Order: sequence, then C-alpha cells, then structure tokens
Amino acid sequence: MSVIDLDKRIKVDNKVEVKLAGKTYKIVFDDNFQKTVAKASVEVMNGLKALDDPNFENKELATQKKDVENTFTSIKNAAISALDKLLGNGEGKRLYKYYNYSTDALGAVLNALNDEATKSVEVKEKKRKALKHMSTPSGVSMRA
Repeated sequence: MSVIDLDKRIKVDNKVEVKLAGKTYKIVFDDNFQKTVAKASVEVMNGLKALDDPNFENKELATQKKDVENTFTSIKNAAISALDKLLGNGEGKRLYKYYNYSTDALGAVLNALNDEATKSVEVKEKKRKALKHMSTPSGVSMRA
C-alpha cells in the first residue's frame, strides 16, 4: 500500500508574533481569528448601508448628519472590538489613539492581519494542483 505524505505539501504556520504600534502580540490565525475579522467586516458593511440608502439625499440635513455620525461610530466600535478580541482587552482603543484616531488605520490593521492569516496555511504547489482531486464531502463546509 502507498503512503501519501500530505505533510510535505501542506505547511501550517498559524502561530505568529506581530509587531504593531510599538508592541509585540502573539496571535493564532485560527477559526476564531477568522470569525472575528469576518464579523467586523459584516458590521462595517452594515454600518455603511445607512449612507447607501437611496432616500439619504431626501432626508433632512440633521438626519443626514446623525446617520453619518452613527455610521462612523458604529464602524469605529466594530474595529476596536475586533482588535480587542484579537490582541487583548483595551488594545483596540490603544491602536485608535496610536494611529491618531483614524478608523481607516484600524481597518488597515485588520486587513493586514487578515492578509497574513491567509498566508499562514499554504499548499506548496502552484494552485493546489496536487490536491485538486480531493473534494470536501457534500454537506460539509470548511467555513464557519
């Protein structure tokens, strides 16, 4: 009988140290990490829906201002909450202050972490040709 050694093809290096804003964090790019980032993304998208409302222009100026304020607050809070879960309690606010109160910077941090998480599991062959013949059994999802 043949033995197929997938350990030679698949590299999982999902425990990392990340230097960020003058501090080093130990992070595991696991399912909990992925779920936290995905939930933050959903919260950001939902926050932006208020500004995409086709009736936004028809609203009174005071209501428009309130919607914009609520949207920014919601997005900022989602990013801070996600970073607290990923890096430790209080770290989201610390980073917000460190990056001069920029919600965009927090989003960039989350995106950069997510990019690194994607790289943490790699198949050592172009486009996973070696695993192309393998499939997930029906009814089983690899995503949470």
